[in-house]
Amino acid sequence: MNLQQRINKLPQLSSSFSFGKDIDNIHSFIFNETSKDKIEDLLRKWVSGNQPCVFGKLASKKIKGLDFHLSIVNSPQLYNDDGHLFDFLRNERVRFKERARRGEVSAHLIYFIHPQLAFARPSEELVDIQKYICSLHMPECYPIKEDVIYTESVPFQDKDGLKIYKAGVNVFYSSAHRTRNHDRRIPRGILISVNAPGHFMRLAIEKGFYKDQEQALADIRNMTIQSVGKGGYSHPEGISTTWHSESNLDRFGCPVHTGNSSYYSGFYHTDVLIPGELTKDERLLHEIENSDPMIFNWNVLFYVSLEEFPIDDPYYGEFIGIPVDDASMFFNSFQPRKFENKPLYEKEDD
Repeated sequence: MNLQQRINKLPQLSSSFSFGKDIDNIHSFIFNETSKDKIEDLLRKWVSGNQPCVFGKLASKKIKGLDFHLSIVNSPQLYNDDGHLFDFLRNERVRFKERARRGEVSAHLIYFIHPQLAFARPSEELVDIQKYICSLHMPECYPIKEDVIYTESVPFQDKDGLKIYKAGVNVFYSSAHRTRNHDRRIPRGILISVNAPGHFMRLAIEKGFYKDQEQALADIRNMTIQSVGKGGYSHPEGISTTWHSESNLDRFGCPVHTGNSSYYSGFYHTDVLIPGELTKDERLLHEIENSDPMIFNWNVLFYVSLEEFPIDDPYYGEFIGIPVDDASMFFNSFQPRKFENKPLYEKEDD
């Protein structure tokens, strides 16, 4: 089944369904907009005021050297041959990595705009089409699966040579509105977000926004902490789908009395590309119940670090770049991983 057939099979919300005033205003005209510059301007304006991620807000305004490369896929491409779309996505990925190497961007947004994608009801079919387009974008990980953490490699050339940094990859979509996935809402359809905070740190130091890596890291850690619990934009009850732990925990999950907690809570692991149960669940979120089986308490904060993680650690390559040669800068060497509902690390027996 090709992409066009998958789009046409998507169960649809009512045409009168409200995604919140911020998105409804954009939906009133955006699907007929053909200017990619106009679409980008609208996206930047929306992200700057309606998305909880501090990195996204800064990148939308090009503050502190943060910026993203935007690839727009609209109706003509969605209804074209899937081979043409595959080639377009591959070329855009190359363009992003070339720009990242030069220090122009640290993030890549791949934006699929179509009314049937925007009004797609949370369902198995919506999960399937997200897996399909992500497989076109990241063919080295084919077949993309739900409930798996995928990452991308992002190159940067500094005075010491060419290095790659690990980036997180997430899917956002319009009908996340008011569900347990609310903070992954986006106007107009589906968006794949690739974000490399460690790459940004090196870029910002190189450009003089920070005097050294310690200052940069402290700022990035604060931005990460500030992003948690700040969601709920346009949700009637203002419910954020992430929140800080009630008590500070170390990386083994044990209570500590000093410093910041190593973990925060939310619905699902926030690093997952496509959270299957959340994306299928159209129930509206009215309150957070501690017994909700979708709650995950082990989202990691301590990865924002200059610690030299071993090669088999999930956060290897996040903030300390991995040297590569020119031929390897386009290759994504980071492997997908499953997650478990427990602290990332376990204490070894004495």
